[in-house]
Amino acid sequence: MDILRKEKTEASDTRLISRRAEERITVDLPVEITRYDPEGNMLLERTRIEDVTSVGCRFRTQAELQRCDIVSVKALGRRENSRADEQPQLYEIMWAAPQGTSWTVGARKLAGEKLANVKFPPANHSHSPTSK
Repeated sequence: MDILRKEKTEASDTRLISRRAEERITVDLPVEITRYDPEGNMLLERTRIEDVTSVGCRFRTQAELQRCDIVSVKALGRRENSRADEQPQLYEIMWAAPQGTSWTVGARKLAGEKLANVKFPPANHSHSPTSK
């Protein structure tokens, strides 16, 4: 029985270490976060993604989000305006920590392309539609 318990502990320790060892890519990406309050009201907040991994991201929010909350994240253009070609993506909040008067949260992408495969525009890139 003790051997089984030890093997389970070692396996969970290995998963934890490998999860935390994943490379984080520092970004400064303007986004719009959409969430619903307990009364069902839709709330929007503009913020910035601070870093990404292949499966998630970290950002600050004024709202106190909880583990397992679902939010929609939509990338914004350079001047923080909404981009018609950008579709919102669903994320699950994995952790939240108070940071002064705001909250820092880690979120995991629920579906779609992994963030490691997404091509982010360069910092000095200005998104403009092409005309024909």
